[in-house]
Amino acid sequence: MLGRKFGRALSAAMVALSGSVAIATEREDFNEDFEDFDWDEPVPISEAGDPETVGRAWGLSGSVEISGSINPIRHESAAGNDYTGLQRLRSRLNLALELDLPADWDLRVEGWGFWDAAYLANGRSNYTEQVRNRYELDADVGEAWIRGEIASDVELKLGRQIVIWGRSDTLRVLDVLNPIDSREPARADLEDLRLPVAMARVDVFASSWRLQALWIPEIRFDRSPVAGSDFFPSSTGLGEERPDSVAESEVAASLVGTFSGWDLSLNGAWFWNDRPRLRRDQSPTTLVHDRLWLVGGSGNLVRGGWLFKMEVALLGGLEFFNDRRERLRFDGLAGVEYFGLENTTLSLDFANRHIFRHRSAIREAPDFARQDSQEVALRISRSFFDDRLHCSILGLLFGIDARDGSIIRVDLDYDLLDGLVVGAGVLLFQEGDLPPLDRWEKNDRILFRGKWSF
Repeated sequence: MLGRKFGRALSAAMVALSGSVAIATEREDFNEDFEDFDWDEPVPISEAGDPETVGRAWGLSGSVEISGSINPIRHESAAGNDYTGLQRLRSRLNLALELDLPADWDLRVEGWGFWDAAYLANGRSNYTEQVRNRYELDADVGEAWIRGEIASDVELKLGRQIVIWGRSDTLRVLDVLNPIDSREPARADLEDLRLPVAMARVDVFASSWRLQALWIPEIRFDRSPVAGSDFFPSSTGLGEERPDSVAESEVAASLVGTFSGWDLSLNGAWFWNDRPRLRRDQSPTTLVHDRLWLVGGSGNLVRGGWLFKMEVALLGGLEFFNDRRERLRFDGLAGVEYFGLENTTLSLDFANRHIFRHRSAIREAPDFARQDSQEVALRISRSFFDDRLHCSILGLLFGIDARDGSIIRVDLDYDLLDGLVVGAGVLLFQEGDLPPLDRWEKNDRILFRGKWSF
């Protein structure tokens, strides 16, 4: 609907923006050395030596954020709830405490909570109980860990944490260890959606290599839309069976080598599929999660202003409602980023997922699994006015020809004051042949936000 009307205009905007960056002056001081790229998780402020925190044994930081969305197209959820107009008016508080401990150990604890006033403004009775419980008021503990050396070149990290194996900022192949918060799909970037899980992590360092072993007793799955949401496909939800004992813990390991201009990794994991399927031979049916294994690898290569990325993974243990035999799937990702233009970043990622010994039955409902499915992510980011105005355009295609739908998100953020950012954007959904985008064509959003960090 709105996405169709604005699709051409946005495509033209992306072309115009890419054209403008094409004639920009190439960054003369761009570093060619691989070490200048930040591959791993962000370095904590305490490690980075922030002059404001050097010499302090603790630090408290956080943010206050107000975000909202307006649905411009009249529509209802599958349960019959009106989703037109103001749909989100959320106030959120984030707090993080960092503490230096004796013997060079350190501790970090994060927490957050939000209240969404849109449900009170629109009438709470307009929404299902599941929606109110998941979207109106919520709070949780984020990352909460303690870290230190237990021997020379051996580091132990215990508690809730995020481990990123993937190389793409948008598509997921090796990024299987942390679930994501997808209650409002595509509203935020992947880095802001990961949910930490409790784990024991050991890193052993030797020259340019790092061996990592993980034991993950806390099993969390993606936080998905619930019955009554306009992103939920039916009027009622189903019960869900979840592993809940320590004996069902996940385990994983990786070996990473980092060298001048390139790096590589080998990865393996035995984990639970975040996406449930319908259980066979049971009435009424419930949702279950499959136990999967994964072996794979990844690599990065830097040449001048170019960054080339690669991920591959072979997954086993996949089951479907319409087929009793387990299937293997091969996931491959290739991507490229270009940093050689002043104030501009371009990135393009392509992923293909191939199911071996595919049968036509699993192409049908409720599995909807193609033998080969593709995902394409194109992102253009550019800053203006002395790096105060930030523009980002993200396009996602499902199917090489977008036959299973597409998503476009445009964000504009302006640094109004030190620590204070205001922004606006649009989120557009294009209809596809398969779920979930076969039902989201009216779910377009106009976004607005303000955030003060301290």
